[in-house]
Amino acid sequence: MKQALAIAGKELLIVLKDKGALAIYFLLPLLLASLMGLAFGNVGGGAEETKISIPVLLVNQDGGDYGQMVADGLARAGVLVVTNEADATLADGQIADGEAAAAVVIPAGLSQKIDAGEPVQITIVKDPGQQEAAAIVTGIVNQAMGEIDLVGELRYGIHEVTKQQPYYGTAPPEVVQAIEAQTLGVMWSQVQQMRQNPVIAVKSEDVTGVVEREPWNPITYYVPGFTVAFAFFLIGAMAGSLLREKEEGTFRRLMSSPMPRWAIIGGKMLAYMVIVFLQVIVMFTVGYALFQMPMGSSPLALVGLTLALAFCSASLGMLLGALCRTSKQAESVGVILSFILMALGGTMHPFFRGEGFMATLSKLTPNAHALMGYMGLLSDEWGLLQILPQIAILFGFAVVFFVIAVWRFRFD
Repeated sequence: MKQALAIAGKELLIVLKDKGALAIYFLLPLLLASLMGLAFGNVGGGAEETKISIPVLLVNQDGGDYGQMVADGLARAGVLVVTNEADATLADGQIADGEAAAAVVIPAGLSQKIDAGEPVQITIVKDPGQQEAAAIVTGIVNQAMGEIDLVGELRYGIHEVTKQQPYYGTAPPEVVQAIEAQTLGVMWSQVQQMRQNPVIAVKSEDVTGVVEREPWNPITYYVPGFTVAFAFFLIGAMAGSLLREKEEGTFRRLMSSPMPRWAIIGGKMLAYMVIVFLQVIVMFTVGYALFQMPMGSSPLALVGLTLALAFCSASLGMLLGALCRTSKQAESVGVILSFILMALGGTMHPFFRGEGFMATLSKLTPNAHALMGYMGLLSDEWGLLQILPQIAILFGFAVVFFVIAVWRFRFD
C-alpha cells in the first residue's frame, strides 16, 4: 500500500506542477459553468436574489375562462417575463429575432372545446437557440394545462351526469348551470383537500418560484455538469502519463523493482481519483460561496457518488492507456472522447431527461448518470438510498473499463 501511495504522490506532484493542466482541470470548468449560469440568471448577494428571467410572448386568442387560466398561470410563474401579443405571426417573427425564448399561442375556442369534451392544443413556438429556457416554458404550460384538464374533465363529467336527471329538460338553464357550478365547487374543494393531505406524498418543485428551491437553477445544473465533464478530461492525461513512462523507460525500471504490478497501476489511478475529488471540492465550494448553490442534505451520498465518478474516470483512463500505442495518441483520443462524453452526457443539454434515441444514447454514458445523481442530490430530492442506482451504474462502468484494461494492458 505504501508503494501505491508513493506512486500516487509522485503523479500528483507532476500534475500540480503543470500550471496549464491545473487551469484546464479547475479554472476552465469553473469559468464555463459561471458563464452559462449567468447567461440564464442574475446572481445577487443572497440565495433569494438568484433569479431567472425568461422572456415569453403570449398570444391569447381565446375569450373564455380556460384561456385566462393559462394566462394567469404564466403570469404567476416567477421565472417568466410575459408580454402579451395580439398576432401569432408577429410573435413568430420576434422569436426568430431572438427577442423571446418562446411564444405561447392559445387558440380561439379553447374554452368551448374543453366544455364540450373535445381535444385541444396549445402551440409553443420555441427559439432553437434557447432550448433550456424554452423547455422551462413548456413545463410550466404543461403544469397549467394539467390543472385545466382536471377542471374540464370534472365539469364535463358533472354536465353529463346532470343531463341524465329528470329535471334537466324542464328546469331553466340558469338553474342547471347553478347546480353544476355548485357541484363542481364541492368536488374541487375535495380535490384540494386530497392534495394537501395525500395518501401517497410526492415531493415536487413549485413552478411559481415562491419556495426556495426553484424548478430549474442554472448554477445547480452547470456546476455539476462541467464538473462531471472535466472529470473525464483527465482520461487522456492519465493514459498519456502511463504510456510516457513506457516510452521513457521508467516503467520498465518500476517493473524490475520489487514493487508489485497492482501498486504501479493502482498508484496512478489513485492520483487521478484524488484530482477528481479536488475538482468536485473546488467547483462545489465556489458554487456555494459565490452563487449560493445548494449542497443537498446527504454529504455521505455526495462523497459516494464522487468516489464512483473518480473510479470510473480513472478506469477509463487506464483503458485508454491499454488500447493506445503512444502517449500522443492517447492524449488526442482522450480529448476527442471527453468532448463526445460531454456532449452526449448532458452537460450542455439534458438529453437523459427526454425520450427517444438521444435519451437512450445519453444514458449509455457514465456522464449522464453522474450528472443525474448530482442534480438529484443538490435539489435535495435524493438521499443515499435514492442515489444508489447511479452509484452502482458508475461502479459498473468502472469495473468493465478496469477489467478490459487489465486484460489488454501490456506490462512489458
